[in-house]
Amino acid sequence: MNYFVQPVLAKGRTHFLCLERLHNHYNSNPPSWVNDLEGLTGDRSELAESFPELDKNWDKVNVKKCKYRECAFYEVCDFIDLRKSISQGNSVIVTNHDQLIANEKLKMQDRRPLFSDDTHIIVIDEAHNLEEKARSSLTESWKKNKLTYHLNVLDRFLKRSPTYQETRKQKQKIQTELNTFFQELLKQCLSQQSNHRKAGSETNRYEINSEEISNLITLTKELNDYNISAQLLDTASEELEESTIAIEEFLTFIEVLKQNEQHIIWIEQIGELSARNISINSVPQNVSEEIASYFFEGDKPNTILTSATISTKGETNYDRYDYLVSSTGLDFLSYRQLELADPLKSPFDYDAHSLLYIPSHLPQPIRHNYETFREKAIQEILSLIQLTEGRSMILFTSKEDMNFVYERLVDERLPWRIFVQQDGSSQNKTKTAFLEDEYSILLSTGTYWEGIDIPGPSLSNLIIFKLPFPVPDPILNYKMSLFGPDGFDKVMIPEMIIKLRQGLGRLIRKETDKGIASILDSRLSKKANKSYRIPVLESVPIRKVTEDFGEVQKFTKEIYHSHFISE
Repeated sequence: MNYFVQPVLAKGRTHFLCLERLHNHYNSNPPSWVNDLEGLTGDRSELAESFPELDKNWDKVNVKKCKYRECAFYEVCDFIDLRKSISQGNSVIVTNHDQLIANEKLKMQDRRPLFSDDTHIIVIDEAHNLEEKARSSLTESWKKNKLTYHLNVLDRFLKRSPTYQETRKQKQKIQTELNTFFQELLKQCLSQQSNHRKAGSETNRYEINSEEISNLITLTKELNDYNISAQLLDTASEELEESTIAIEEFLTFIEVLKQNEQHIIWIEQIGELSARNISINSVPQNVSEEIASYFFEGDKPNTILTSATISTKGETNYDRYDYLVSSTGLDFLSYRQLELADPLKSPFDYDAHSLLYIPSHLPQPIRHNYETFREKAIQEILSLIQLTEGRSMILFTSKEDMNFVYERLVDERLPWRIFVQQDGSSQNKTKTAFLEDEYSILLSTGTYWEGIDIPGPSLSNLIIFKLPFPVPDPILNYKMSLFGPDGFDKVMIPEMIIKLRQGLGRLIRKETDKGIASILDSRLSKKANKSYRIPVLESVPIRKVTEDFGEVQKFTKEIYHSHFISE
């Protein structure tokens, strides 16, 4: 008997429009288009093009929190409809890592899960991202504004207390100490940021001085006393309860910082660098153990991990999957519980359809000659995009590098349109524009290393500005410390290879695709003689490699001349 199983796309709540928040946001003077939303279904991606102002204000109108049956729009809510669908079982649930991990966390806490309990098989695609997503899920983060909000809530209720003058002074003292603390964190970020920029790298994670943690610990008694004053109020309020619980959680967080032997602690920047945009963060060191408990230990469904970039060169499958196995908790399993499949060969004819170019004459992109590297790299880019008359995508690891190259290419007044990835804009819109204008050039970073699929001649020339080594941060530093002097080889090289393979995978997307790929990083050349050159080249899909630009010209002419290169 054949059964038709309806797949369900399970997106997170922030993808959905909350009609209650929408009406609250525009309550005093709603624009005319708000009425046009009545009766419409769909998430942000479906509504954004028709209602651009909605997209601009999305953080204020999405389903940040849900009142469920207490909401007046419960019966017409797309988010609620989705929750009903995914909890019924007997379906294929398609979701992302964040939702999947959130579901497992709820089950571990004996709370109602997002998805039905009758799961038989879990398939995790893009498994190379699983450790990072799990770490993000387990991270506790506090910003000054978050704490100020909860302190202000407590203050508003404490105004009714006869001891308000005393608690108000307490609150002012706490706020002053918090302001000082976050200003000190800002100074540390600024100092470390300048060092990274000199090396052409960007990070938003910084080390924290242990002295600053001690300064925060001195707040504990004052903050605890203030919170108890609010808890003792004879007031029944959900808002007050939420804020007192939040302060208790922050006090627990301070205790974690105090006993930080089992945690990694760092400062993080979100947006422009200012005291209001930085947070202090903590995550358990052994995330792999948490992943194992979520997916592999005990009576769990069979779990299949897949990705095009989770294996490297090795004698056995245990060698090939070594980094994935150790970083996702699979090494906690016995040989009987774990099965490692032979890596599948690509269906694409890379040997006939692609060539990898490494210009050995370029300066290495290292700190003391980084500006020289960028200037020389611009000239190489100009030579390469001439070969294919545009039709190029350039991948960067740094927004600063991307914007620098964009401005220089614009100054050249090239005959082809140049697109550059924009913060907060719809990536689909940029991708579509690049795809439809065959001769255009796209400069991108971030998710474009693995989140873009452009088959056909529009992407015939892939240029990687430099090897995508991750920028050292407190998390990577901890992981490297576990391997002693071999830390760089055991962590940074595998991380770089995974991202490089993802980036190079953008070039050939179907059987008829052809193209050239270039890595403008001479550290990968024969002349540089780096120990990682051979492991990297053995791991990437393109086997034909040259350091001679003449060979690139010849290959381009032979493969593409009859298709689109003019005389």
